[in-house]
Amino acid sequence: MSMHSRVFIVHMTPDLGSRLFDKATEIGMMSEGYVWIITDGMTNVWSLIHHSDHMDSMQGVLGVRSYVPKSKELENFKVRWKSKFVQNNPSMINAELDIFGLWAYDATLALAMAVEEALGIAKFNFDASNLESFGWVSQNGPKLIEALSSMRFKGISGEFGFVNGQLEPSVIQIFNVNGNGEKGIGFWTSKDGLVKRLDSTSNANLGTIRWPGDSYSIPRGWEIPIKGRKLKIGVPMRKGFDEFVKVTWDQKTNSTTFTGSCIDIFNDAMKVMPYPM
Repeated sequence: MSMHSRVFIVHMTPDLGSRLFDKATEIGMMSEGYVWIITDGMTNVWSLIHHSDHMDSMQGVLGVRSYVPKSKELENFKVRWKSKFVQNNPSMINAELDIFGLWAYDATLALAMAVEEALGIAKFNFDASNLESFGWVSQNGPKLIEALSSMRFKGISGEFGFVNGQLEPSVIQIFNVNGNGEKGIGFWTSKDGLVKRLDSTSNANLGTIRWPGDSYSIPRGWEIPIKGRKLKIGVPMRKGFDEFVKVTWDQKTNSTTFTGSCIDIFNDAMKVMPYPM
């Protein structure tokens, strides 16, 4: 029996995503039983959305985004960036700096620090023996890579560092669209998984989620179509190996019973199925 999914992950720009939720509300897909999850395409610029007219269409949505801890350095940087941006782009008043901009700043700072640590004020040595058509090749590359790979510091986006040559996974913040704003649900870290607070390793008492349709019951995430066909089970009618499957017909009641170890296993399996059959 086929089942229709009711879980949707939305990875869109704020403008397109907002219109999608308006349409979903219009056709009844923001009702009880549905699950909607929005990703960083919308959540990283959430401040531009939660003041809009689309909030009524997004009630009960779950959002995930990279967590950026508050700090005085971050606030000072945002003020300086905003002032400079408005100066260069006077027509764009509501521009916001997202996580990608913060990562870019920290990455640039990390590279500058790595260059200073690996090379100091020494001259850059170049080798033109290969790739001459593409320009000069620095002989200090291995030193720079080593210094950059071991770089670790607290940037404006949070802890910045590399693990096996890859940027360390960021903490993921989970929130629930509720009313005119958001409600914190918890966090996800690569070390502890889901937790209520970052200063705890327990996932007990995660925030209560209000799902679409103003429901607090956890949705199944699927539905059985009304026109779905019933599941039919066939059993062999030939006699033999009755300990596995035995079919008995009662003439008085005109009913058939099925017994045997295979039937017992089937019935036990059906009892633990997470959905009705």
